[in-house]
Amino acid sequence: MFELKDRDGLARIGILRTAHGDIETPTLLPVINPNQITVSPAEMREKVGMQAMITNSYIIRKSDNLRDIALEKGLHHLVGFDGPIMTDSGTFQAHVYGKIELKPLEIIEFQKTIGSDIGTVLDLFSEPDDGYEKVQNDLTETITRTKMSAENKGNMMLAGPIQGGRFPELREHAAREMSKLDCDVFPVGGVVPMMERQMYSTLVNATLSAKKFLDPSKPVHLFGAGHPMLFALATLMGCDMFDSSAYAKFAREGRMMFSDGTRFLAEMRELPCHCQVCSTHTADELRNSPSKDKLLALHNLHVSFSELRSIKQAIHEGRLWELAETRCRSHPTLLDGLRCMANHTEFLERHEPLSRTLAYLYTSRESYHRPTVTRLRKRILERYEPPNSSAEILLPDATKPYSRTFAEPIANALKISDAHFWADALFCPVPLELDEMYPISQSVVPEFPGQDIIGEKEKVLAQFRDAGKFPSPLRIWNGIETLEGLPPRSGSLPDMNLMRVKAVADIQFGKGAGNALLDGKVKLVLSSNTDRIRNVQVNGNHVLSMRAGDGFFSLKPAGGRMLLKAFPSPKLRVIVNADSAEFNRLGRNVFCGFIVDADPGIIPRDEVIIVNESDELCAIGQAMMTREEMLAFRRGIAVKVRDGVGND
Repeated sequence: MFELKDRDGLARIGILRTAHGDIETPTLLPVINPNQITVSPAEMREKVGMQAMITNSYIIRKSDNLRDIALEKGLHHLVGFDGPIMTDSGTFQAHVYGKIELKPLEIIEFQKTIGSDIGTVLDLFSEPDDGYEKVQNDLTETITRTKMSAENKGNMMLAGPIQGGRFPELREHAAREMSKLDCDVFPVGGVVPMMERQMYSTLVNATLSAKKFLDPSKPVHLFGAGHPMLFALATLMGCDMFDSSAYAKFAREGRMMFSDGTRFLAEMRELPCHCQVCSTHTADELRNSPSKDKLLALHNLHVSFSELRSIKQAIHEGRLWELAETRCRSHPTLLDGLRCMANHTEFLERHEPLSRTLAYLYTSRESYHRPTVTRLRKRILERYEPPNSSAEILLPDATKPYSRTFAEPIANALKISDAHFWADALFCPVPLELDEMYPISQSVVPEFPGQDIIGEKEKVLAQFRDAGKFPSPLRIWNGIETLEGLPPRSGSLPDMNLMRVKAVADIQFGKGAGNALLDGKVKLVLSSNTDRIRNVQVNGNHVLSMRAGDGFFSLKPAGGRMLLKAFPSPKLRVIVNADSAEFNRLGRNVFCGFIVDADPGIIPRDEVIIVNESDELCAIGQAMMTREEMLAFRRGIAVKVRDGVGND
């Protein structure tokens, strides 16, 4: 069983529980060939923190000696490792060497008998150059074999490979069909040739096409991915596990892995690495060592597991996009893969958190197309309702928040005109009512982003014009000259704080939420230090608290009741069964396995309203998962409850 512990978009830190221990993901399963062990599994665990390994059951079965030991004493005794072991089935050997004398159920039975923790289906391998008909036929046979294997797996966990070649629609079909079967891990198969030929855009399309329709409660294994320079991008796509023999193969060829590529030891004058091997050897000593192959293999493993630790830390901090953008600039074809992710923005955005703890850092032009930025533009276009004004004024990009930087000229303009202000932010034109909201205020961007981004900004500005976001002609701020040309004020001065509450509520909860939440006598409680909004009270009830960190609201029970009346079910709701409801009322978290339904629009870190099946308020909390994940996972926290309503 797989349990989600932390996340950053599709990237996950999880726990896969097996018969021989837990595996924390993302992780690498080094390939161990019992006929040629360069570094023992025990030494890997001790020196690099390896948790689990993979070996080939076909190779073991083919060798009389290995087979006899495995059958008599078990797989774990054979390789000298008491942790989780995954076994491959011989698919690659069958693909490379032609027909092998092995049937799908025979290899499943053998994997079970020798005690594999995770066995693999004997699937059919498709090359990237294979035609549609061949790939489709191979996929149909793979699905048939997986169904038979799942019915005969016993207590062994089963890995069901997702094939489909270079065709996204076949990958999608494979994911849908395989998710119906009793598999525990979903490897994305047939991708080694893509990686060998550096077809990373094809790899991204294949992986994300599958990921969209796979059961989200199962880990995804990227078969044959063993180079650390790829790990960040692969994890960003939602891959949880990797495997490869490259650490040993590269070592035998005198090649050293790094997070930004591969180098030949013969060409190295310095060792720019802090691993145990490089910090105790010079390049000359390493070249001349009688244990060179083993030392290079250990270096490659150190670098690989170090990169995985960096990725895990980036997930905890919510900065995996920044890390992946940095890593992908180490090779043009990796950059192609990163840019290809923009083709899947809608899917990625559904898993992006509402906000992050750390600021958005712009690292490259690819940052401009992150799902967080795309969501911001989309929500302003769809949810923001501009006030009536006689003039729309676009202020230049400047120190954030813009409303404070330009406080004096804004006040002067509002004294004489019904003007409304926007900021010319990097992401898109931003109404000043939203300028303290993530990622607008919580971002670090370059002063000169590049000419291509300026062109992109102009296109976005045109989108906003076409969508009618500027009720009056847009004027570019030009100091006192702009003030002189403004039409005279016809009404009373606007309450900028009320405008902010309404605008942020609409962006966060949906169009119309602001009016619903402000329906009554409104009192705003401001910070005595910063004069910013802290709490919103309506008719004496505390309905919202504005968070200083991201500029969004924490919803209070009174506000939840107002939104329940304003929006039909399941909008903004997580619906729990009766067993869960009584605990949630007491302020306890909502766990997977107790959820009946939820709003399909929920994203991680959304404020959600927990209700029972009669649509009665039970609690308010923050979602950790999407609806699909809440319904698929059987363990883990789905919603962190902040306020239970007791027996009210």
